Amino acid sequence: MEESIEMSSKLTYYSLYSRLLSESSLLSAFGKVKKADGSAGIDSQSTAAFASNRDDEIRLLLSELKTKSYRPLPVLRVEIPKDNGGVRQLGVPAVRDRVVQQALLDILQPIFEEDFHPSSYGYRPERSCHHAITKTQLFIRKYDMKHVVDMDLSKCFDTYGS
Repeated sequence: MEESIEMSSKLTYYSLYSRLLSESSLLSAFGKVKKADGSAGIDSQSTAAFASNRDDEIRLLLSELKTKSYRPLPVLRVEIPKDNGGVRQLGVPAVRDRVVQQALLDILQPIFEEDFHPSSYGYRPERSCHHAITKTQLFIRKYDMKHVVDMDLSKCFDTYGS
């Protein structure tokens, strides 16, 4: 059972892990993963293959999560060619790991979304780079701004520790 207490008009959530331990939340998460239909991960299992054995796959994930024996697989490293001749490194998680990630996102996003700055656009629901550009143009026109700061943390997540 999820518990929460009210503090300063904000909810503090307890037992979020228990929300992950729900067959319906994992099924819903898989529906979103299947809709995105990404590539297979390191285990070569496609979303279609996962779907063909969906109920067993979800039950196995649920059992692993309940017993805390779940361990994500390593991500598959893929290089995507860039227009400038370079390559972009991608990490492709296994479908089962994307299901768990999506279920976690479904639980955590509603809790934390309201705390993000309104001018933050990266990886946010219902926001895109086009929204960010429109907002930038608005600020330039309305406030006669002269500078735009863009920060790209190149290869930020490519290394572990330093």
